[in-house]
Amino acid sequence: MRHGKRIVAFLTGLVCVLLASGLPLIASPQIQGYQPLDLRYESSLPVIPLEDQPFYADLERRADLWRHTPLGQVVGDSPKETLLNFYAVMADVGQLVEDVEASHLNDRGLFWNRQARAEIEEVQVLFDAAVASLDGSSFPLGVRPYLKDEAAIQLKHVLDFVFNSSRQIITIPDAGAMKALNDERSKDTQSWTLPGSSIVLTSQQADDPVNSDFYFSADTVAAVSGMYAQISQQVDDLEARNFITRSFYQDFVHTPGRLFPPKWYLNLPSGFRSGIEAEVLFGQTLFRLVLSVVAISLLVLLFVILSRQLFSSYRTVSTDPARIWMLDSLAWKRVLLVLPMVIATRMVELFVDDYLNFTGMPLVVLTLVFEIGFFSLVVVLVFLFLEALGRSTSEILVRMAGGHDVWQLQRTSNRVMPTCRILSGVVAIALIYKLLLQLGLSPSLVLALSTVPGLAIGLGASKLLSNLFAGLSLQTDRPLRVGEFCEIGDQQGFLTKIGLRSVEIQTVTGKVTIPNAVAEDCIVNNLSRHQTAPGSAQLQGLELELELDADDPFSPDQINDLLELARSYAASRSDLINPCLTVELEPGSAQRLRCIGLIHVVNWPDYIALQESLTLALNELIQRVDLCHFVLGVSYDTTDQQLAAIPAIVQGIIDRIAGFELKACRLLEIAEFSYNFKCHLVSQGLSYTQFKDAIDQINRDLLHELAVAQIVIPFPTAVEIQRDGD
Repeated sequence: MRHGKRIVAFLTGLVCVLLASGLPLIASPQIQGYQPLDLRYESSLPVIPLEDQPFYADLERRADLWRHTPLGQVVGDSPKETLLNFYAVMADVGQLVEDVEASHLNDRGLFWNRQARAEIEEVQVLFDAAVASLDGSSFPLGVRPYLKDEAAIQLKHVLDFVFNSSRQIITIPDAGAMKALNDERSKDTQSWTLPGSSIVLTSQQADDPVNSDFYFSADTVAAVSGMYAQISQQVDDLEARNFITRSFYQDFVHTPGRLFPPKWYLNLPSGFRSGIEAEVLFGQTLFRLVLSVVAISLLVLLFVILSRQLFSSYRTVSTDPARIWMLDSLAWKRVLLVLPMVIATRMVELFVDDYLNFTGMPLVVLTLVFEIGFFSLVVVLVFLFLEALGRSTSEILVRMAGGHDVWQLQRTSNRVMPTCRILSGVVAIALIYKLLLQLGLSPSLVLALSTVPGLAIGLGASKLLSNLFAGLSLQTDRPLRVGEFCEIGDQQGFLTKIGLRSVEIQTVTGKVTIPNAVAEDCIVNNLSRHQTAPGSAQLQGLELELELDADDPFSPDQINDLLELARSYAASRSDLINPCLTVELEPGSAQRLRCIGLIHVVNWPDYIALQESLTLALNELIQRVDLCHFVLGVSYDTTDQQLAAIPAIVQGIIDRIAGFELKACRLLEIAEFSYNFKCHLVSQGLSYTQFKDAIDQINRDLLHELAVAQIVIPFPTAVEIQRDGD
């Protein structure tokens, strides 16, 4: 779930940034002050027909040449070459579009047949050649192909108006004339303006300094839509004559498809077509708006369904370490959930932009939204793909090494996944910069933005860098491994993760995250590395200290019995490896039984259960030893014969109790009120409950036998002394 929230936050921030960055795309450059027709010429002057212009014969020759060799290049080494080629080709394209539609519209079927598609491809080649003569560098990359197509058709209409409404002779310079013009000028120029208009052809290309061919300038191309809006009504009023294509642009913007509408669309009843081609919003037809709303709605529905499944996959992740083997398939499932979103976004974008043929500002806005959505999804897809690839790689490496342990997979994953995440970050940055270029930002501005990460690092990311370098140190020196039981500072637990920024320790109370820089500076006690045998890294250290009776310290005999029993018990446990037990006798301190060993557990419940069972068993042994060593005090009235009989009495009682052996019963102390016999018993083969019942029986029998032998056990006596007068 945490990763799901991170993805949502990332996408939200990315979209906000890109929307702000996409303002240059929305506000595409428009050139002000353009003038399709030079108003310096008096309207009283007669209009010079296109046929009377000096370049007309050359125009006809070029038109005939293009009909027979349609694979040439429109741009040339002079304004005349480029301008006349463009005009001839665009006129030919406009006429061919009408001819192909008229000749194949009545063919059988709802779609264009093979012959029609071949003819359409030839016309598309011609159109692409004409469009290539336009410098579209002022348009954002994301919409440049679509806006150039529209600008080429609009420019054709503007040229129709200029060529057929000019009141002066238009002389278009060839290469020699351009050289002569530059010889007459004080400063050479590689640009020429069509008289009576603001149409400029230039060989000066910002991205190609060595270019010598002439193109329609970027400013001209950006201003074409405004020029066409100014003269569109006059174009409709032009007489039908050679090279004029009056309905070219209107057919282009009102029908779906690029140049050629689908055949089924053209076969719709004319009345119905006129209804759905009505402009209802921002110059877009009813047909276009309805289908785009349907397509976008289906896309949003798909997003909702798949996004819910994607976020649900993060909520279902278990914290059980054994579930790490399932993360591989889960990661690939997430990839398969995002991949349809990416494909669907691109398909809907192509459907809206190419098939429905949106134009103008709606095209720009929709492209902005689709480009941001597409690249954002690609970034997420790259992240999820590399995440899945890293997990699959980790699992394959573990299985190739013959391992199947959870912690072995976790260790391998912690070494592989940081590399994959760094790589995904690099790819994401590259995609974001590509998107910024698509949205219309200049390469210099994008390059300037690339300095922001360096500035952020210099101003506020010192801690992050410190943690990253410390993480690299932990990964290379490997003082710790995932799954080991260790102490870092005052935190003790199982190491569950070693990341580039932090390490995670599973303690009894919860999961503690420690920055790598802090972990590197702390004293690290790795309790899992007590031996160098193979597989020792899988073993965890265990240390127990149990305090003995502080008021009545154990005698050397008791300590020997305790160590013998404790060591025998520890050796019998298969879950305790290489146990070491001793009784610490520090001056001025209580006696402590200390147990050190290795255990093979991977989680806190197992660790605590083993610790509890070992602690309880050792406490039982301490009490056994304490009860097996007791003092029997008899009064001073006891005779020598009775004193001599006491060991035999005790021996007789112990002989009747199964599981017990009397090792000694000695008169070792003459106390203030009694003769003290110290008895030393040994017990074997009895459970703790049986042992306690036997001790109870021994005490009862001892009291009985002493009473029969008339041996008295004294009790403490208090004496009160009073002074005179008190």
